[in-house]
Amino acid sequence: MDAADENTQLKGDFQPREIGENSAEQDETDDGVEMNEAIEKVGAGCGTFLYSLGPFLMFALEGGEVIVLSIVGLMVKCEWNLSTFWVAVLQVNVFVGMMLASIFLSGAGDKFGRKPVGLVAAIGVTSVGLLCGLVTSFWQLAVLRGLVGVFMGIGIPPCVALTAEISTIRFRGLMVSYVSLSWGVGASLTSALAFFVVAPYGWRGLMIGTALLFSPSILFLSLFGESPRYAAKNGDWAGAEKTLQTIQKLNCAADGKKIKLKRGGCSSDEDESKNVGFWGGLSYINSIGRTKDLVVINAVAFAAILIYYIAGYSMPRFLNEGYCSEVLVAEHEKCKFDKSVLFDLGVISLFEPLGVVIAVILLEIIGRKKTFQASVLFLLIALTALYFCVNNTFSFIFFTIVKFTAAPIAYSPFILGSEYFPTEVRSFTIAVIVAAGRVGACSGIAVSQFVFNLSPRLVLALTQIAAVILSVCYCALKKETVGTTIE
Repeated sequence: MDAADENTQLKGDFQPREIGENSAEQDETDDGVEMNEAIEKVGAGCGTFLYSLGPFLMFALEGGEVIVLSIVGLMVKCEWNLSTFWVAVLQVNVFVGMMLASIFLSGAGDKFGRKPVGLVAAIGVTSVGLLCGLVTSFWQLAVLRGLVGVFMGIGIPPCVALTAEISTIRFRGLMVSYVSLSWGVGASLTSALAFFVVAPYGWRGLMIGTALLFSPSILFLSLFGESPRYAAKNGDWAGAEKTLQTIQKLNCAADGKKIKLKRGGCSSDEDESKNVGFWGGLSYINSIGRTKDLVVINAVAFAAILIYYIAGYSMPRFLNEGYCSEVLVAEHEKCKFDKSVLFDLGVISLFEPLGVVIAVILLEIIGRKKTFQASVLFLLIALTALYFCVNNTFSFIFFTIVKFTAAPIAYSPFILGSEYFPTEVRSFTIAVIVAAGRVGACSGIAVSQFVFNLSPRLVLALTQIAAVILSVCYCALKKETVGTTIE
């Protein structure tokens, strides 16, 4: 089979186009370049990095949330004399907010634009996050954490789409990988912040510090214009060209010529509006024959995020409560985190971004599915080893492997979502994937709170079952995307 036949087989009957790419409707007299060629000319460099830094920080905040809530939950349990149930409610609230926002506001990024929706979300997350450090009761904190989740649920899908759409089709998956690297970076930075802040300022200081730490996302989302692909799709060719020219200038692109795009290929207002909203998005995906892929990728999102959050919320308890040592910590001491435990959390969190970097390299060498399957295999090995932990050093080593492998698994649905679906519904599909992931997050927190109290080893067993299900889901995706199958 030659290369052309292989490419045709990969695409099947589904061949949506990015705006400005090989459109028969384009004006042949226009001397501009097509969108993908324009992005090739823009290149990669400082401008591309700065353009994606706002979305990067938004995503990093979610990684930081895992550390913040795993620490704060145990500390407020003692301060307000909360039961395990109410601690779980507090921790789950953020992700319930994200899930609801992702479902009911899933089309916001496709209707109003990637940049404005992302910017509003960044401002909301920072403002409400600061207020969380001033609360005086459980219910105040619970409501505010729910609002943080709503803003994150609104902002993350368009931010992922914003980053994916500034890259060429070939490297779209790698750009999403770069944004997903922020989960590990956010967890590491928050762990470092906790190491210095928790002792003198308590959990309220950690809340305020975390909001300020990721607030520069507001600045970087303000600096640049709308996604060029989205702007062109909606007829704003001048806006698309301005954004590309700004990034090109900061990248110091070699030819130095200003980007001029070929006009044409815009949808009518009626065509655009039908893809906005939950049911409209599902209808569009069904019309292009991608319903099964959406179902499988959502199953991947549920299982992957379930694993990530079980690991994220159980790990501090394993380390802090002495389950892998000969002596369990007394009940009244479980609410306290000494600096040695916070230091261990910080070091383990550093292996998240390292795992993502290694996975990014493997994505292009052995492909998406094999990379994710290998991560699941090593995760299962580490979880099995933790059954036999005898001290904190042992658990430290194998939790490091768990975090190393769980990070690339957690971002896998976002890569698959960005490569399987076209511009028209990319923000929508990522929003649906986020919603499925938040169901997994809530389930993971419930497991780490309630099942952990029954048996820590039962938590490990449930995580292994989720990993096996995840592996089956990867196998169910018949196509091996390499960044070229979906434009």
